[in-house]
Amino acid sequence: MAIPKSLSAFSDWEKNLLNHVQTHLTAFAIQSAVFDPLLALQTEFETAYARALAPNKGAVDIAERNRARAAFEKALRAFIKAFLLYSPYVSDKDRDEMRIPIHDTTPTPVPVPTTFPEYSIDTSIPARLIVHFWDEASKQRGKPKGVHGAEIRWEEREDAPAKAEDLSNSDFATRTPRTFAFTGDNQGRKVYFCLRWENNKDEKGPWGAIVHAIVP
Repeated sequence: MAIPKSLSAFSDWEKNLLNHVQTHLTAFAIQSAVFDPLLALQTEFETAYARALAPNKGAVDIAERNRARAAFEKALRAFIKAFLLYSPYVSDKDRDEMRIPIHDTTPTPVPVPTTFPEYSIDTSIPARLIVHFWDEASKQRGKPKGVHGAEIRWEEREDAPAKAEDLSNSDFATRTPRTFAFTGDNQGRKVYFCLRWENNKDEKGPWGAIVHAIVP
């Protein structure tokens, strides 16, 4: 939540907000016992702010103003989050007048992945195969928007599988790269891989190409 940084803007903003809340306490279903401590912190801040503006101000006055603002701002953030941002009693018009964020309560639909991962396999470390993957529609490594991660099907075998589902092992990676560790007994053997994207609803996209690497 963006709270004004400058002292004068912050003072104007908090006065407007608390004045609006105080006028609508009953409508917002907020009890005085919750709201009154904010008024006390407001008084402390405004008093310290005015003192720090005086021509004869000192370092102690500046420090007290900063302390009062920090305490007041912390309490305001907690109050806004608990009683204003998501309250059914507070309208978007009220939030706009108080200059606080208006949140969209309608969940953004998560699309089913339509692209597939492209990937390369790093064989520079003995007994390790390191799978780097990225979206086929992007040159940057990583996953596309709305995707939770990549399902990785793999198997050590000599013959190429007809389809990804023929690979007996399944792994899941939320970030690239994914390292597969083998023993010395596996060195020189083929390992086939195939990847596809999956979103947070377990909906899966199309498989990418089936590739293989030799365990170094």
